[in-house]
Amino acid sequence: MATIATREQLLFSRMERKRRRIFIPVIVAISLISLSLIVYILMTRYMPPSHDSSALKGAPEVNESYLYGTAKTEYGYAIQMAANLYQQQNGDVNIYFTNPISNSVLLRCEIIDKDTGKTLYNTGYIKPGEYIESVNNKSVDNKTYDIIAKVYAYTDESFTSEGTTELSLKLQPW
Repeated sequence: MATIATREQLLFSRMERKRRRIFIPVIVAISLISLSLIVYILMTRYMPPSHDSSALKGAPEVNESYLYGTAKTEYGYAIQMAANLYQQQNGDVNIYFTNPISNSVLLRCEIIDKDTGKTLYNTGYIKPGEYIESVNNKSVDNKTYDIIAKVYAYTDESFTSEGTTELSLKLQPW
């Protein structure tokens, strides 16, 4: 009988060793995956946009050659900005991007090269009743660009998206 018990004990201990050989690496792998996921979530946490430091209160006085106008969106808010955009020698582009006082959302504008998808200009958000006269990027080449002005709208408290509107425009060289 002693040999049978010993064989069962040997068989049991072999199975236990096999389970441990599998169990420990599985636990380590799950721990590493969990840790990686936690680090990824913390590193890619959403950061709301900041208020644009160049924002001015009121409405701009715009030369009519800029074709400044209002676009009403399907989301219920309005956008005001220049339709004729011209680069200046110093890298500025006068956009006269305006958030009308009648809006209840924050607005932010990103100007993207339609051909490459590269962002040429980017603003911070502006509150209702504010505008941004110009944006600057000295590294933009002095040439004509087909652009998309992508306007993002956010709620005031939580920065929840209230819609994105795209306007197809041209950026003219100086």
